[in-house]
Amino acid sequence: MFEFLKKKISDFTEKITGTVKKPADGSSPEKANSEVKMQPEIAQADKDKIEAPEEAAAGNAVGEKFFAEEALYDEAMQEKEILHEPLGTPAGAKPDNENKLPGMKGQEKRALKAKAGITEAVKGLVLGKVRVREEDVSEFFYELELALLEGDVEQETAGNIVSEMKAGIIGKEIPAGGNLGEALKKEIRSALAKTMETGSIDLWGMIEARKPFVILFLGPNGAGKTTSIAKIAYALRQRGKDVVLAAGDTFRAASIEQLGEHANRIGVKLIKQAYGADPAAVAFDAIAAAKAKNADVVLIDSAGRQETNKNLMQELRKIERVAKPDLKIYVGESYSGQSLLGMAEEFDREIGIDAFVLTKIDADAKGGTAISLLYKLKKPILFVGVGQEYKDLAEFSPEFIIDRII
Repeated sequence: MFEFLKKKISDFTEKITGTVKKPADGSSPEKANSEVKMQPEIAQADKDKIEAPEEAAAGNAVGEKFFAEEALYDEAMQEKEILHEPLGTPAGAKPDNENKLPGMKGQEKRALKAKAGITEAVKGLVLGKVRVREEDVSEFFYELELALLEGDVEQETAGNIVSEMKAGIIGKEIPAGGNLGEALKKEIRSALAKTMETGSIDLWGMIEARKPFVILFLGPNGAGKTTSIAKIAYALRQRGKDVVLAAGDTFRAASIEQLGEHANRIGVKLIKQAYGADPAAVAFDAIAAAKAKNADVVLIDSAGRQETNKNLMQELRKIERVAKPDLKIYVGESYSGQSLLGMAEEFDREIGIDAFVLTKIDADAKGGTAISLLYKLKKPILFVGVGQEYKDLAEFSPEFIIDRII
């Protein structure tokens, strides 16, 4: 699952790593790691300074001395108002003698210019750090945002992820000893985690605190509400809870029989009426039965409906008024992309959503839908369906997605 985003983020990390390690002159990363050798005269002189026995010191002490000398050099040049000529002189151009120190030869002057140009490279080698510059990576961030959009991440959500990554990556000094890629992945994980932050719901704790605990399930046709209800009922039975199911989908053909079959297999009680009956009445009967037998949880199924069907949305509001559920859970298909976000937003406006169950996430090749839901609605995802068996229901946390794409 999530192969698309995993590949795109991996490509993004590799490109940035290669670009940051590559010097501005276009030479290879290997040359960048030995850039001091590009100017033998300067490199040897600096090496002599650093390795002189009377001045030898470990790590940062050496670096501080080198750059202190660089600062003195720059100050001296500024006092004399020396204007360095560009490296190399175009064919036929006359040398600029006015800007030379007395007695300075052109080669010496070019060496000084080269010395100033490799200061940052020497700093990286001496202090062991690489700074990520915006000009190196801005193009890749643009590509990443497009990739997120292709991966079913909603536009505002994608923009927020990129902004969080930029804040954590650009200008950051990272150890240059081969850990740049891992450092980038750490920042990407942090950006995704911030984007997916929501309030939390302790479902098991809430169930312990109230009896019977009533949950209403809602969502579109074919998203997997009935199967998800059965999986949650099974999980509750594994925890020793007494469960009552309410067959509130009195519209879809065979829906009552389907839920009844699940109830028999799991070993829980089913409350039902005839097709065409008022689903609010079914919910009322189920809660009354649960109270009578001191059951722990009531799970209410409802007919699938589109958010644009006003009559069915009114019916759902009636169920809510009668049942007074402690939790309203929206069930949607993980791989349905942007359409799921639009439907969930409308359901939330009409009736209110407390949490989500995402089904068929094992078939989701992209992974962006869950990220968008969490960022836009700020409602937690409680469970994800990862298979066809009753046990194939996983408790969700942001790491469920992050660990699979980073």
